[in-house]
Amino acid sequence: MRLKIGWAVPVIAAAVVFVHAASSAENPGAVKWRTYQNDRYGVTIDYPDFFRPKPPPDADDGRAFESTDGAEFAVFASYNTLDFDVAAFRDFTIKNRNAGEVVTYQSQGRNWFVISGTKGSDRVFYERHLLSHKGEMTNGFVMSYPSRLKQKYDPIVARMSKSLRAGTGYQSPDKP
Repeated sequence: MRLKIGWAVPVIAAAVVFVHAASSAENPGAVKWRTYQNDRYGVTIDYPDFFRPKPPPDADDGRAFESTDGAEFAVFASYNTLDFDVAAFRDFTIKNRNAGEVVTYQSQGRNWFVISGTKGSDRVFYERHLLSHKGEMTNGFVMSYPSRLKQKYDPIVARMSKSLRAGTGYQSPDKP
């Protein structure tokens, strides 16, 4: 009987480790998070470490990232050259959607707005934009992912959205 128990313990331990590893991959709380901060404008966001950065843009105003499962996001900042207030910025963003994009949700606060919806029948998009530095700067986070991965990405998007913050970079006004 001891021999059977001796075999059972390592097998059960291995099964527990396997189940934990499998559930961690699906659980965004178990994802390892990194922080991106743009040196030029200071915009910052937390993101899962399974996203890989694309080459930086020449303007150094943000960064795009992609994952192997088809999700992608970008974070960026710029001067508010059109002098938008939040409502005008939201309206402009909605009016200038790409063909096939349908806004199904929107929300707005004092210095931010969110829109999300669908791109065709197989993708979800999400955007959060905020005005900072007394309205002189815009900061943004846009993401899209396959609709079939909605359950995986909805909590990830929520955390990323909450982590988006303005900052101070070498070309931004002094205080966000």
